Amino acid sequence: MKYRREIDGLRALAVVPVILFHAGLKSFSGGYVGVDIFFVISGYLITSIILSEKEAGIFSLLSFYERRARRILPALFVVMFACLPAAWIWLLPQDMKNFSESLVAVSTFASNFLFWHQSGYFDTASELKPLLHTWSLAVEEQYYVLFPILIVSTWKFGKRWIFLSLLVISILSFGLAEWTSRTYPGFDFFMLPTRSWEILLGAFTAFYLNRKNRKVLHHSVDQLISLVGLSLVIYAVYAFNDQTPFPGIYALIPTVGATFIILCATNQTLVGRLLGSQVIVGIGLISYSAYLWHQPILAFARQRSLDQPSNQLLVGLALATGVFSYISWRFIEKPFRNKKIISRQKIFLYGVIGSLFFIVAGLVGYGSGGFPFRFDSILLDLQKANMGAYESHVKPCWSKIENSPTLESACSFGANKPPSFALLGDSHSGALLAELDTLGSAHGVGGVNYSYRSCPPLTTVDPIKATDGDRTCSALRKNFFDGITFNSVIPQTIVISARWAALVEKKRFDNEEGGVELGDEWIWNFDISGSTYSKAVEINLINSIHSMLDSGRRVVLIYPIPEMGWDVPSRLSKIYRVNHSISPPDASTSYSRFLERNKKAYDALDAIGHHQNLIRIKPENILCNTYVKERCIAQLNGVSLYYDNNHLSDAGALLIASQIIEAVQGPIR
Repeated sequence: MKYRREIDGLRALAVVPVILFHAGLKSFSGGYVGVDIFFVISGYLITSIILSEKEAGIFSLLSFYERRARRILPALFVVMFACLPAAWIWLLPQDMKNFSESLVAVSTFASNFLFWHQSGYFDTASELKPLLHTWSLAVEEQYYVLFPILIVSTWKFGKRWIFLSLLVISILSFGLAEWTSRTYPGFDFFMLPTRSWEILLGAFTAFYLNRKNRKVLHHSVDQLISLVGLSLVIYAVYAFNDQTPFPGIYALIPTVGATFIILCATNQTLVGRLLGSQVIVGIGLISYSAYLWHQPILAFARQRSLDQPSNQLLVGLALATGVFSYISWRFIEKPFRNKKIISRQKIFLYGVIGSLFFIVAGLVGYGSGGFPFRFDSILLDLQKANMGAYESHVKPCWSKIENSPTLESACSFGANKPPSFALLGDSHSGALLAELDTLGSAHGVGGVNYSYRSCPPLTTVDPIKATDGDRTCSALRKNFFDGITFNSVIPQTIVISARWAALVEKKRFDNEEGGVELGDEWIWNFDISGSTYSKAVEINLINSIHSMLDSGRRVVLIYPIPEMGWDVPSRLSKIYRVNHSISPPDASTSYSRFLERNKKAYDALDAIGHHQNLIRIKPENILCNTYVKERCIAQLNGVSLYYDNNHLSDAGALLIASQIIEAVQGPIR
């Protein structure tokens, strides 16, 4: 197969946006499409090799997998091994347990399955996972197990039949990707069935270029198509963002762009000469090592830093990736690809030994719970306040709602009596569930749970993406508001809590002290009809609350829970490791910033107006400007009041739940 410099240049065009995207540069908001470009390149190169060797009668499955082992394993194992001491020193037990699990998954090329299953509501932010990026390697290796076997077993039928069969597979894969991009986005992003069409685009390109009687395009056509291809790739890198449904129809833009470049970017075209330049080809040559190194470097920097690392630091680390990448390429990749230096027997032996080593290390780390003996009891107690503990509280009730989002299927809590109040809202409401259960039992008060994750207690609001959780929320909410008028199952008192600031502002929280909450914006489809987004939320909120009050029910309205911006247990743990103590202001945030962030939310809640059956509870009166002047506290006496950066822990919820129980027990007017 003839070497093409511009293909290595295209690798550079793929890897640089990925790295800068993960470094947090907003101008590279669609940099993740670099992975899709890699898929197209891989499909083209692998198919070209198989076709040329099959036609020459020298293709061997054993040789094929030997090449893959030489290409993938040595550098991958070096990066994984380098992660071990960093993980041992910096990762707290739960993070270490998750990292250990990923060691096993990466070694068995199943990390896409792992990260798909971890991509739920309670998952650690992707930016903090050192081996998250290996999901794409898993997708490729799963493809490479199946693809050559398919080619070998169907070769006797001819290339035309093979091509048509692959075309059917790619159409089905693309259709599945488009559907799941809006319904099952986690599966859509991580799994081979929704990604294989991208790799097959490269394969079809190889089939076309392999044709002996293919029509040679005019130079001006090559020039135009390659420029269009480059433009499509650049457009996707700068125009896409985390709200783009992907990979569905939008993924056609970067992948077709890459296909156009492979087809037409010869060394006679402007794009071909650009991508074939010495510097860009040099980046392309080390692109695999660069891809491997960048995520662990950035993730451990975020894990190690007390605050969200600055953009300057992250960009600097992204650039430093180049140094590690060159060393890895020069002294690991190149020697292991040389059959004169490393024999076939040795490469397979090293592959087996390396895989077994990381599998055993991962199993031990996971089984031990993340080696908790590395830390003292105070740190371990802080780690108990995590989203896993939150999930254990809400999962029984939420699972019942997911199985049947009806009022009748909602679980009861508190005293074993007919429920006298209902809990409604999103995960902020769910954070109150455990303590309301305990206090309700102690005070002889029963409740029923209508809270559900990311489910605003509003009558008419639709999600941007219709996931399983969104459909559950919509059905539950419809049943609730229909039941306000027609169903006596709903108790006479309704307790409402939600993440009001995020609902009104859409944006995640930045405490402007270094605590920047990671994750997507919280955006909903409102009928704004000439109004603003926040005003539409306010109108919907007023109508929703009044529909409950007009039914004769009492509403206990919980005002905004102070957001922290940083993961409180993690921050407290890092502070303790540095200072060997925790002081009252630690992990707190500015009270003035709280007021600024929640102004629109307060305006919306205040606009509901006075009603004799409306009781307002304001957590700020407990948590802000009380224990620490001008601050909203995150811990008391070393006990975290939060599970993460915005959900109250049991200790935090207890401060609010006692007021709720008191309000519930009062008479309805």
